[in-house]
Amino acid sequence: MKERKNNPDKIGFVKFWGWQTRGVAASVNFIMLGYISLFCTDALGMSAALIGTLLMASKVVDAITDLLAGYIVDKTNTRWGKGRPYEWFIVIEWVLTYLLFATPAGASNTFKAVWILVMYVMINAVCTTFLSAAQNPYMIRAFGTDNQRVKLASFGGIVIMVASMAANIILPTFIEGIRTDVNGWRLVILCVAVPMAVIGIFRFFLVKETIKIEDASTTESVTIKDTLQVLKGNKYVWFIGLMYLGYSFVTGMGIHTYYFTWVIGDLGLMGTASAMTIVVLPLLFVFPIIMKKISKGTMVRISCVFYIISGLLLFYFGENFPLLLFAFVFAGIGALPITYLVDLMMLDAGTYNRYTMGKRMDGTIGAIKGFLGKLGGALGIGAVGWLLELGGYNGLAETQTSGALFMIKFLAGYMNVIVFAAVGIVMLFYNLDKLLPEIEKKQA
Repeated sequence: MKERKNNPDKIGFVKFWGWQTRGVAASVNFIMLGYISLFCTDALGMSAALIGTLLMASKVVDAITDLLAGYIVDKTNTRWGKGRPYEWFIVIEWVLTYLLFATPAGASNTFKAVWILVMYVMINAVCTTFLSAAQNPYMIRAFGTDNQRVKLASFGGIVIMVASMAANIILPTFIEGIRTDVNGWRLVILCVAVPMAVIGIFRFFLVKETIKIEDASTTESVTIKDTLQVLKGNKYVWFIGLMYLGYSFVTGMGIHTYYFTWVIGDLGLMGTASAMTIVVLPLLFVFPIIMKKISKGTMVRISCVFYIISGLLLFYFGENFPLLLFAFVFAGIGALPITYLVDLMMLDAGTYNRYTMGKRMDGTIGAIKGFLGKLGGALGIGAVGWLLELGGYNGLAETQTSGALFMIKFLAGYMNVIVFAAVGIVMLFYNLDKLLPEIEKKQA
């Protein structure tokens, strides 16, 4: 106890690993959902444009519910805390994911379309939405110092990256063999869903909300007006949200499954390429040191450059496997600042919100990030479906047309260039890192 008092930044073994469990389960779920378009076109034989439209529509609904979820979380006050009760949605999310991939192959296209839409909406608009909105309110009440949260973003990021890497290496090998087999998909999903649901709920039992957060919302109720004030008066929420929109657009496309299936000719090699991201792991060990020397905004801009290089390599040198591996390494490096700083940046936006408006509104701020992220994912999924259809893609064909192959390469390559060039320009206007020291000094 004495050591813990002398070192307020100490997290503890059980608490650290307990926090990572839900992150691992959620990241694997995200990877699994990245195969839904391939499942629908190649196993169910559905139109790429139809699937793109359905998934985009579900994401739009999902994005809208994010704002409502943020309002609900900000008003939550239970014996278990503010954000912690919503952890149970990770179990429901995995149940629904299995049902999504259990779409009856023999049903009519109308039934399949409705089933997929309903399951996908429930997964994203309900489960992922509340998990995302509750993340920051939970974190700031479970970990009291900035250094603790930085450790979660860096060393915790290693845990999640290793789990994601394992999923990215293992899953393509299995899916290559069952790509057109509906029953095979169900078996694979079941074998993943059960352990991930169990692992994911560990956070609820092992990490409690023990930090009391004092702001105006402690004594005053959160109103719709407060939410609207965040939307109108906190420009940094929008900068971060637009950054996340672009990132979600690219990562949510799920285009690499098509790229390796048809451009490379072997989906199993996607696992080999994903394994190359292991060279990125050492960066996470020095992440806290880097953050002391380089601002968050600058790190995000640097990540955009790596993503742009990766996109150029994928478009021009896809037939050169060694260069393709470098493309995945560059993308891995580019992903680090965005994936592991976004929550810290949203907490900074909450600090700014408390400084300017009196209330942190972490739930609402997290919901805005989720809204724009899911809107980006919706646009990405829609773009894949429409452009593949425009190129003449046919999931049941033995070979693809030159137009379909070009569209696959364009989506995997140049879309990175376009999107992350735009993100880099947006982040040029992000200067909250410079303002925070003075804000925190006044709030101390």
